[in-house]
Amino acid sequence: MSPRKGLFAPSLRPTGLPVEPIKRAAMIGGFSAGVAAYASWGAFVTSGGEEAPFVSAPIVFVVATLFSAAIALVLPFLRALRVELVLDEGGVRCAVDDFVTYYPWPLLGPGLIGSDWVGIPTLILTNESGRAFARIPLLGKRAHANAAALLQSYERRRSEPIARAPSVARALARQGRPLSAWLEGLAALGAAGDKRAGYREQAPIDLGELPSIVGDLGQTPEIRAAAAYVLLAQRAPDLDAVKNAVTEAAPPLVQLLVHLSPAGKGIVSRDSIDAVRPFLEPDEAAAIDGAG
Repeated sequence: MSPRKGLFAPSLRPTGLPVEPIKRAAMIGGFSAGVAAYASWGAFVTSGGEEAPFVSAPIVFVVATLFSAAIALVLPFLRALRVELVLDEGGVRCAVDDFVTYYPWPLLGPGLIGSDWVGIPTLILTNESGRAFARIPLLGKRAHANAAALLQSYERRRSEPIARAPSVARALARQGRPLSAWLEGLAALGAAGDKRAGYREQAPIDLGELPSIVGDLGQTPEIRAAAAYVLLAQRAPDLDAVKNAVTEAAPPLVQLLVHLSPAGKGIVSRDSIDAVRPFLEPDEAAAIDGAG
């Protein structure tokens, strides 16, 4: 069983401004001022010395510098404010404006800290196909240091081996079923768990295997969630194992099924489940309101 990780969400909010974009803005302003000075000098020569040269150069320098600085710094600053990243036991919770999603570790690709076109350090996270789903400008030394710590934790967790599927994995898996049908099937598994299977009846499962599955961070969120639901539906004597394993760092799906189970609201409260609601599928989030 992997050691418990907890939530990891260092602040990536801007804490300063990088030097490189400011230098580039000044260079653009200087080039624009030079062009303005050259044009002013040409006008001065053409007019026979009747117009004062270089009058527009300082104004152009200021305007060009401010404009390029706005493009290089203000837009990345606003973009950095709109991104939230949290690493939990099962994956990454990512919110970028209205785009909110959850990526389990097996579906994630490598991350890196690179630079954008104006030289701003940027944290880039990719999915398994290599497509970047998060680009966060790192404005300031503290934001950069926090991103480096996040990336180190991200890569360590992503590279951890996936645990071998337990013998009851097939019985616990959702297999494309609607949520309500899945939960009914899990409740039936719990009811049959301590009975002998008769002819053409569903074979019982070993409930004794479930507590270790709930606490095994190497298992998929779906299998962990199903195992917890069966235990709580059965009101098994080892409910403390579920309470100890399911914390705010548990994947959203695990927290959802625990909350929906007969004894689960004491483990995952309404406030806790509301915090992970954005990272659930629509039908899963709808089940929260149906459960009251």
